[in-house]
Parts: sequence; C-alpha cells; structure tokens
Amino acid sequence: MRITRNFKRWFGRLHIHSKIIFTFLPLSLIPLIALGLISSKMFGDTVVEKEKNNIRDESRLILSQLDSIIQNTESLTNIMTTDIHQLFNEYSARDTDVDEKRFQNLMESRLSIDLLMFPDVDSAVFLDTSGRIFSSYPQKGERDREVLNSPLPEMVQSQGSYGVNRWLPMERRNFMVTNPDIPVLTLGKMVFDLDTGKTLGTLFVNVKETTFASFLQVTPENFSSKEYYIVDSRGQIVSTPVSDRLLTPFSALSSPRLLEQEGNISEIVGRGKQEKLTTLTPYDKLDWKLVSIVSLEELNGIIYRNFFLTFTVGFLGLLLALLLTRKLAQIIVGPLLQVTKAMRRVKDGDLDATSTVATEDEVGLISSVFNSMVGQIRELLRTVTEDQARKRAYELALMHAQIKPHFLYNTLDTIYVLNDLGMNEEARDTTKALADFYRAVLSKGSEIIPLGAEVSNVRDYLNIMQVRNPDVLRYMIEIPEELEAVTVPKLSLQPLVENAIYHGLKTKGEQGLISIRAEKTGKSVTITVEDNGVGMSEEQLERVEAAISGMGRRKSIGLYSVHERIKLYFGEAYGLKVLSRPGEGTAIEMKVPGKEGDDNNVQSTYRR
Repeated sequence: MRITRNFKRWFGRLHIHSKIIFTFLPLSLIPLIALGLISSKMFGDTVVEKEKNNIRDESRLILSQLDSIIQNTESLTNIMTTDIHQLFNEYSARDTDVDEKRFQNLMESRLSIDLLMFPDVDSAVFLDTSGRIFSSYPQKGERDREVLNSPLPEMVQSQGSYGVNRWLPMERRNFMVTNPDIPVLTLGKMVFDLDTGKTLGTLFVNVKETTFASFLQVTPENFSSKEYYIVDSRGQIVSTPVSDRLLTPFSALSSPRLLEQEGNISEIVGRGKQEKLTTLTPYDKLDWKLVSIVSLEELNGIIYRNFFLTFTVGFLGLLLALLLTRKLAQIIVGPLLQVTKAMRRVKDGDLDATSTVATEDEVGLISSVFNSMVGQIRELLRTVTEDQARKRAYELALMHAQIKPHFLYNTLDTIYVLNDLGMNEEARDTTKALADFYRAVLSKGSEIIPLGAEVSNVRDYLNIMQVRNPDVLRYMIEIPEELEAVTVPKLSLQPLVENAIYHGLKTKGEQGLISIRAEKTGKSVTITVEDNGVGMSEEQLERVEAAISGMGRRKSIGLYSVHERIKLYFGEAYGLKVLSRPGEGTAIEMKVPGKEGDDNNVQSTYRR
C-alpha cells in the first residue's frame, strides 16, 4: 500500500506531457514485442505456405511430365500391338528358316521404327508363345532368355484380357534391357489375334529411370536443399536424381507414416536442424507418390532476420510516436470523441443524432459519412416499414382471393352428387384433387416454389373445375422439362386460370380450351394462360390493365395480387400482361426471372 501511495504521489507531480509519455511507453512496448513475435510467426507461416505453393506448382509440372511419358508409353504399346498383329497376319505361313529369319528381322525392325516416334521409351521386347524373343535392340544372347524363367510374363498374363496394360515395378535386371545398371519401368501387354482370339505373345516396353530423374532436377528458387523423389506403393524410391538412394526405402529419409496418408500431404517433420518440409502428391495411375523434401534451416534464417528487422523498425516507430503523441491527442482524439458521442446516441436509439465535426480531414469525412449513413438508415427503416405493410396487404389479399368458401362448398356438392350417382372413381379423384389443392393453398412453406409444383396445383384445380363443368372447358399444359425448376410465387397461376374460366369460357356457350405454356426468352421466362373464350373489347382490356397496375378499380383482386407479388419478389421488370380480342379469347402472360431456385429448400417445403 505504501508503494502505491508513493507512486500516486510521484505520478501526480508529473506534467501532463510526462504523464502521457510515461503511460504511453509501456502501452507501446508491450504491443511492439507482441507485434514482433506475431509478425514473425505470420511471416514464417507465410514463407512456409509460399514454399508449399511453389512445391505444389512444381509437383503439378513434374506430374504432368510424368503423365505425358506414361501416356506416350501406352500409346506406343497400342501402336506396337497393332503392328505385331499385322505382321503375324501378313506372314502367317513361315515354312522355312529363311522365312522365319526374315519375319524376325521385320518384327525387330518394326519395333525399332516405332520407338523413333517416342524418344522417352528406351526399348521394347516381344515374347511370342513359342518362346522366341524379338527386341528393338541387339539381343544379348542367353541373358535376354532369362525372361522365360522370370515371373514377368505370368504377371502380365494374369490380366487375362485384350487391351489391358500391366505396369511392372521399377527394378534393375540384366535381361530385356539395354543397360543393366539403369533401373527400368516396364509396361507389359498381352497381344491377341483379333480375328481368332488366339494369344500371339507378350509385349514389354521399357522406360529408363533416368528419364524420370531428368525432370526431378528442379532448380529451387530460394532453397538449395530441395529434393524430389518418386516413391511407389511398396515405399521404395523408384526415381531420384540422387543415384545412391535409388530403390532404397523412403522411410530412411522421413517418417514412414506419411506414405500411409491419402491425398495431398504437406507436413513439417523432424526437430531442430533436422526439421524438414515434406510434401506428398499422389499419382494414382501407378499408385506412386511424388515427394518433395526441403530443409527448413535456411527458411528459419530468413524468419529470424525478419524478426530483428521488424523489431528495429518498430522501435524507431515508437520513438517517433512518442514525439507526436501529445499533438495527435489534441488534433485527432478530440474530434473523434465528438463523433463517438453521436454514435453512442444512435446506438441508444436516437436516429436524429448528428455529428457537429466539420473539419476537412479524415475525421471530418468520417463525420460526414456518419451523418449520411444515419440519414440512409432512417430512410431505409421507413421504406422497410412500408414494404412490410404492403407485403402483408398482398398476402391478406391473396388469402382472401384464393381460399373461397363457395369453391369448397360447390366442389363438395359435386363430390356428393358423384357418390349419389355411383361414380365412385370420379368422386375419389375429385376428392384427391381438392385435398391436394387446399394442401398447397394452406401450406406454411415458402411463397416461392418451382413452376412444376405450381403447375401441379393448377392441374388439381382444373381437374375439379372440369368435373364440375364438363361442358365448359378442357385444358392443355405444355411446360418444357427444363423450365419446371424456374421459381414463381405460390398460387400465381390459379387466379389466371380462374379468370379464364369465369370471364372467358362460361359466357361462351360452348366448350372452350385453356392452354398453359412456358418459354424462355433471354434471361426471363414467360408463362402464358390462354383461353379461346369471348375475349375483351379495347375498353374492357384497358380497365383490366388499369386494375392490375393499381390505377383503376380492382374488379379482380386475384390478378392484382399476383401482379404485385411478382414485382415485390422479383422487381419492377416482371409481372402480368393481358392480351385479348373480342370473340377470339384472352391470353395473360406472366413474366418471371429465368433463374432456378434452391431445389432442396423448395422440395422439402412442398413435398406432398
């Protein structure tokens, strides 16, 4: 307690400038140290991430070259298979030793010529069913005949079907190769007579390991310790520029558990100076993994230099900040406090609060933007309130216009009459249609549904009306399948169909047709409900258009509600358009956006 009292007494005797500096100093030093540590951590992470990205880019390039070699080898194998089959067909009769020798020369010449088109491939050997060996290089006598006692032919024949390629493991061997000291990757393939299905033999195509190692020698941009390896499914290094490590276990270089993981892996393994960034990229075609190993010793040196540079710059900035603290407090903090007070008043609910700061600097700009923002918030709240009231009115009008008791009563009377007449199937279908229709009407789901669901609701309504008025209407619906997912307001077509029945067909005196079509024009979809009823005169059409737009007397609140709901949900560019001629009928076009809705949400809401 005594120490606290002495500190307060000493601090109270200091000038305000000294108090600010004394207070500012620890408040600045602590963030500065934290900033140095955090920035170094972030910089280190950034450097590591950048190196990971560089490795990913290089790995993609290497795998692209690797895949090109693999595809070229497979293409060459297909060409050689075709050539071998052709030679066997052309020289099927080889009765003399001269014929056999000529056939062998032609076969080996053809293999050598095919290799010229694919320089990545080293050699090719064909072993026929009689044990004869044909090679693209001068044969090594008995040494090459060791293939007959090796498991290689059996491994290829185990595939057992035409056109199947069998990639054999990378290995050193002294037969079927041009240089026994260099490991080879071999592609084996059975060759069949396409006409008879008879096995002609086995084709082997070799690619030297040095071909792969040549593009693993990627020159790193920032680090001299970067190394690339190709590791097979057995954990063996099958290709590397470091010849001493070729065909040795990868576990000797890094953690063996990395090879057990799936997908792209990038981890830092080891400790201290042995810490390494190891990246694995799979090549699924051969079940290989491309491995990159980078020592982080050089990277850590860059991070340490960045830490000291950050600390030095921060310390110099601290000195400059101490010099400007008092002045900045007077120039900046004062006006900001005034803006803050106005913001707090707005936070408490006073939207009439404004900032009185009128300077021409950034604080004045903040004040001006704040005042403008508060004004926009006031206007937005007013607009939202009006829109909510208008939307509620439309929803009430929709329910009033669509859930009509007399429609329910009349339909129930129809069902009663159908039952009384023994027309049980018609009564059943009408009851089902009525239930489906009112289920859609009374559902509490989204107001926006797919066009297909809306057409289904209208079809239920039309089926009911057709039973009630069999001599008045028939209908036709043509909706392209690709437009069924376009979204429309719920129960937007039913008022249009009802209007066509009561105002277009019932006064016609004979059975009429209602057709519902949809087509896409540009980025919009137009849905047309058309009848061949009595139509309207120009005066009647003008009154209907005025009522729909809200400018005239609303005789059809259903059409007005549909028009307004479409504009409310989709914008002023969309809505209803009425076309009619006396004696020819009426067409009502509903224009909506051509975008599809969220099928999951829509279907879950309206699933029956």
